[in-house]
Amino acid sequence: MTESLTRQERRAVLLDSPAFEKFRTVRWRRILCAVLIGVFVAEVALIVGVTVLQLPLLVFLVGMLVLIVAMVFSLGALKASTRGVEELSPAVLDERQAQIRGLVYSTSYTVLSVFFILAVLVLWLAQSSWWSAPFESLLIVPMLAIQLIVTIPTFVTALRTDV
Repeated sequence: MTESLTRQERRAVLLDSPAFEKFRTVRWRRILCAVLIGVFVAEVALIVGVTVLQLPLLVFLVGMLVLIVAMVFSLGALKASTRGVEELSPAVLDERQAQIRGLVYSTSYTVLSVFFILAVLVLWLAQSSWWSAPFESLLIVPMLAIQLIVTIPTFVTALRTDV
């Protein structure tokens, strides 16, 4: 009888698939990073558009649906381009990949610390009397913070040249 693979092992096999080989070049990883950053910028533009420019709600919902689909596909391709080193458990990684994973997470904590300080600064400035930003537009900060927490390890891994 054969042993069934764990979820992590199945995920590792999927992310290491030869079907994603074309995305494993530095050029493609940078393109996918740029696409993902573009999605984040477009989300901010949509939120500003609906809160400040009074865009119709239907335009906002359709735009967000398109951006969510684009984010899922680009993030999935980016994870496949790095073979999922940043998300897989050390049990399914070889020694080199486990070492890269450790370096990625230490760099990610530094990057997230800087973004956290910037987010707190923006929210603090928004409380001042001279900034008249609508409250709804401040929802951008936690929304981007959550997305960055999820994606920063993948970005850091993708921008490394030794993956």
